[in-house]
Amino acid sequence: MLITITTPNLSSADKQLLIATLKQAPYACVVFVGDGVYAPALNTSFFEQLANTVKDTVTDTVKGAVKYKSKPNLSFVSTDAATRGANLPEFINPISYKELAAISAKNKHWIPLL
Repeated sequence: MLITITTPNLSSADKQLLIATLKQAPYACVVFVGDGVYAPALNTSFFEQLANTVKDTVTDTVKGAVKYKSKPNLSFVSTDAATRGANLPEFINPISYKELAAISAKNKHWIPLL
């Protein structure tokens, strides 16, 4: 599943959707695009908490051992951030539009947060 965020302002419903989605589908991709690259700066504590909550609750059981997923898949389009002068936290990965296209091709389900 691919969630694209193109707005800097997230509603409480948007935040609840992100929490629920990443808990239920931990391998979902969240990508900040366009003006959405401002969202992590405007909602820093939410995204830090989201990253830590998902990291702590997502587990895979492999032959009786518990393996923790390191982080949710949070990314931003680097050229959008550079153009807008946005500084994003280190736990959010920079990607190119080419990488976004590859992620888009891999995911059948898209949810845009506009």
